[in-house]
Amino acid sequence: MEVNSNPTTSKKKLLVMKIQLESLSSFIAAADTGSFSAAGRKLKKSQAAISLSIQNLEIDLGFSLFDRDGKYPQLTQQGELFLKDTRQLMSQYTAFIERSKSISNVEQIKLCIGIDPLVCCHKINKIILDFSIAFPLVELKIVQQNSESLAQKLTDKTLDFALGVFSQNVKKHFEHIAAFHLIGSWIVSPSYVESNNLHLDNGVVKIEKSLFNQSRILLSSEIPLTDMDESTLTKQIWYVEDIHTLLSFCRNGLGIAYLPNFVVAHDLEKGSLNKLVFDLEQVESSSSRVSLIYNLGYQKSPAVEWLTNKFSNFKLCDPMSVQC
Repeated sequence: MEVNSNPTTSKKKLLVMKIQLESLSSFIAAADTGSFSAAGRKLKKSQAAISLSIQNLEIDLGFSLFDRDGKYPQLTQQGELFLKDTRQLMSQYTAFIERSKSISNVEQIKLCIGIDPLVCCHKINKIILDFSIAFPLVELKIVQQNSESLAQKLTDKTLDFALGVFSQNVKKHFEHIAAFHLIGSWIVSPSYVESNNLHLDNGVVKIEKSLFNQSRILLSSEIPLTDMDESTLTKQIWYVEDIHTLLSFCRNGLGIAYLPNFVVAHDLEKGSLNKLVFDLEQVESSSSRVSLIYNLGYQKSPAVEWLTNKFSNFKLCDPMSVQC
């Protein structure tokens, strides 16, 4: 077992731990002003107090910071090196103090919200970006799952609120705020159009209800069937929660899909998908109401209030509309 043979070194290490911020401030002031008396005036202390503070600092460090042989104290080489580190330390300390003051004014440090990927349009992303600027100290966790799963997480109290397409049965168990309308369309792939001998006119496919009822339907469980009774449709309904997988299935001609327009706009523009209508009287697009839900009695912090107001007070522009 080794025993430290230099007790002076051990003592010096312990003394370094006692360095006071006040001593460091005196040292920086003396280095900046060029004299102990000027440093005293700057810090509103006596010259003797500044001199004693720096002397104690030198004792703790074990080396001289100033050469006092001339009319004015001059930094030693060790003092110059120490000054650089001291400035950096004091800068970090100042930032630490300011951040601590800011934290004391934040009512909610961590925020966990749920957003259904089917409603996560570009405007939602912009709101999140603005939130990071308005509340830089709030730690934000975003859970992206289907609306049904988000409602369950809200029940388990692992989310502050959720944004998605919720049924009336779900919403009756929560506080809810109506948000924007999510505009969607039925879509098919060109290969599906060709294999079923469908008529394509300016990128829009017209299909008879009888053929539609015989087709495989690809749906996300949250998106309603645009006022169509699910029980009257073909039994070949595939529920695909992941929108990327659903899009891939549709592009490969596995069936007819229904998705928000902002999700399929790029595919429709480049012709990898086509919009579908059922009859002359059937509209090309329909909308679903996106809602924001949170637990009954939940007290919203300023951060949550800011987000919920933003989510519920904008109009989603249809990317396939000429007015968008």
